[in-house]
Amino acid sequence: AGAQTSEVDVVIKAFLNEFPTVIGYVVLNGEGIPVRWCANMPYPRAVMYSALLSDFLNNCKRCLRELLTGPGDSELQHVRLRTKEGTEIICTSASEYTIVVIQNCTGSPWVVEEEDGAKAEG
Repeated sequence: AGAQTSEVDVVIKAFLNEFPTVIGYVVLNGEGIPVRWCANMPYPRAVMYSALLSDFLNNCKRCLRELLTGPGDSELQHVRLRTKEGTEIICTSASEYTIVVIQNCTGSPWVVEEEDGAKAEG
């Protein structure tokens, strides 16, 4: 398990370096439990993203199965949600894990609001 952990850390670090607009991420296991999240995201927020988006993704998968009947047509690959604030939430599943990425699409530095309402640069 130790080798897998360091390999995952290397992949995540390379991903974050390649895409500087990423402002947050959560990795979920097959049960929707957060197993890794970015350092600037508090644990309760990671749990919130995990719970809400795993439920949303399961509903999307169910809808696709009902709408598309061809073999392989109904397999969900990714979901992108764009917000009015200029962020995108991108969800991608691979084997038994799902990664949720929050991306800044505004072109300006992202200001992160702390849980108590204060602002911090992100």
